[in-house]
Amino acid sequence: MIPGITHWDLMSIEKPARYIGGEWNQTPIKEQADLNICLAFPDLYELGMSNIALKILYEILNKDPKIFAERVFSPWVDFSNLLRKKEIPLFSLESKRPLNQFHLLGITLPYEMTFTNVLELLDLGKIPVLAKERNGFPLVIAGGPSAINPMTISPFFDAILIGDGEEALYEICKITLSAKNSSCSRKEILKEIAEVEGFFVPDFPRPVRRRIFLGFPNFPPPIKPIVSHIESIHDRSPLEIFRGCIQGCRFCNAGFFYRPKRERPPEELTNWALKITENTGDEALGLVSLSTSDYSNLKKLVNNLESRLPYPDSSLNLPSLRMNDKTLELMKVTQKIKKSGLTFAPEAGTQRLRNIIGKNITEEEILKVIEGTRETCFRNVKLYFMIGLPFETDEDLDGIGNLMEKILAFNRRLKLKKEFSISISPFVPKPFTPFQWAPQISGKELERRRHIVLKSLKKIGIKTSWREEFLCSLEAIMARGDEKVGKLIYAAYNRGCHFDAWNEHFKPNKWQEALAECNLSIEEYTRERNFEEKLPWDFIDYRVPRKYFEDEYKRAEKLASEKHG
Repeated sequence: MIPGITHWDLMSIEKPARYIGGEWNQTPIKEQADLNICLAFPDLYELGMSNIALKILYEILNKDPKIFAERVFSPWVDFSNLLRKKEIPLFSLESKRPLNQFHLLGITLPYEMTFTNVLELLDLGKIPVLAKERNGFPLVIAGGPSAINPMTISPFFDAILIGDGEEALYEICKITLSAKNSSCSRKEILKEIAEVEGFFVPDFPRPVRRRIFLGFPNFPPPIKPIVSHIESIHDRSPLEIFRGCIQGCRFCNAGFFYRPKRERPPEELTNWALKITENTGDEALGLVSLSTSDYSNLKKLVNNLESRLPYPDSSLNLPSLRMNDKTLELMKVTQKIKKSGLTFAPEAGTQRLRNIIGKNITEEEILKVIEGTRETCFRNVKLYFMIGLPFETDEDLDGIGNLMEKILAFNRRLKLKKEFSISISPFVPKPFTPFQWAPQISGKELERRRHIVLKSLKKIGIKTSWREEFLCSLEAIMARGDEKVGKLIYAAYNRGCHFDAWNEHFKPNKWQEALAECNLSIEEYTRERNFEEKLPWDFIDYRVPRKYFEDEYKRAEKLASEKHG
């Protein structure tokens, strides 16, 4: 039971299973552990339980008998209100320990619009939101893809990891454990953490080098992942088959964050897959990577898994595929891919713009992949596009409708019986990409461009969703901001902003008030940058040369000028 919370309390909230713990494969409570760490995900349980980083770190840390790693997720509004009403601090799922009683709190940052949720986690856990107001433990650590520009979140964290966490987090656990036993001060611990490769410590600022886990290929994945009480957003057991990306799309930070490409051997993956499915009972196995069809031994791996997965209804889930010949080949060799649907990301409607952004697929390849689904049971196909891309024209926007019209006509002609939908998202410039200098166009202009696309799609009657323009402007501010943006996040949180990524809780008027209070403008952070300008994240060695990013941006400019020069 949860101390201070009754069965009647739990019956009054949505999905109480989010908060009770006790799941299958949960680590038993270690009463005598020397170091207690809580791994936090700043969004709902269902999303956090699908996060592979959390699964990896949980299993690594709990292999050490001296360390007890637990979990916490952002509580939904009803449960956070209950905690405040009863004056109960937010607690971990395993031991129900309040967050303020841990030695370390490690928070994964998957997406910029979860930053206010971080403040809510700290506040509910009775931990001072601002790092400068803390004494002793816990130390609050950040990591993940949205921590790559640490300046915007630096007021809230004691240390921020840039890069892979497998070795890095374990190293600072050992530092903290040693310092705790020798009664070192908080300041002394942070000074030592600042010497660990990959960590930015705001109290001891210095150049940082992105951490790369080179031992990944032969390092086991989570073999006994926790089985969630309720259906998670990705309801499958994950198996990360490789890390990194070789495509180099000019807008994509993830492709550079996870470099270099590191593949796991197909034989080892097959053995690990069998253990995972036996330990979880899951019939669905997800082959996880940035682009599964780029795995060099995919055909061999799929054949191995098809013949050896233990359950009659076992299926493979390949969540990220490219529209190319390797995907076509894969559809031919396997019948056990989960038939829930396919998702692809052409990103742009014209070949011209796809070339400019580095998305090197042709219209012919797109249609070939659609045709390749003919003999499969896939019925739903979702396509992702961006608007507001650098060097985009209205002709490129019309191209989205034109491309979809061709796809639907192709679908009817071949009698494929597929259901198509598309998602439209404004371009957000991210650090450590060739387009980190590019502007994000104004919300008003983004809205105009969205209406161009919607008008072209209306006549063909295709289901369409899109992201709100102002939300994407805020994402750009937090992605490319400086330390002043931390004050903005704090001001917005104090006005009641959190769960900003959820439409029903996003409060644009409160964010506007926070911008005014901090005397900040959207344009200040969404404007175009020049190569000579010092960027807030320039002190980080990302292990991709800055000149490479500059040259790639110039290549994109050249491609754009060749067509319209």
